[in-house]
Amino acid sequence: MKKKNYLRLVIIAALLFLGGYWYYNSIAIWGASDNGMWKATYRKNFDYVEGGWNGTIKQKSGPAVTVKEVKFTDNGKQLMSTGDFEEGVSEDGEKTVLYPLSAEFYGLGDPPKKGHVYKLYVTWTNKGKEETDMFVLK
Repeated sequence: MKKKNYLRLVIIAALLFLGGYWYYNSIAIWGASDNGMWKATYRKNFDYVEGGWNGTIKQKSGPAVTVKEVKFTDNGKQLMSTGDFEEGVSEDGEKTVLYPLSAEFYGLGDPPKKGHVYKLYVTWTNKGKEETDMFVLK
């Protein structure tokens, strides 16, 4: 009898875990650059009553660089472009760190649409050399 109860508990826990995993994956898209330097996430925002979606970018490796521009596109149409990153905490609580870069790039946008291709372009400089990394968020 104890084995049956234990098995039921394990099955329920596994179903809850799988349900949570499926739900989390349905409310976020993410991607990383081919060189492994950048990672971005576009996810549902639960912090605000009005909802919306937020994009965040993080530098995962590489030297200290100056990010000139972050551009977010949907099927080739530019949704936003930003480049004025300042270290600190904004009035709404958004925290920005310049090295390694950790910042919000798009706030309270619309949810991703099925069949659309979302891309992020990160233009940065290091020792006077400018580079742009592009990657898809899925």
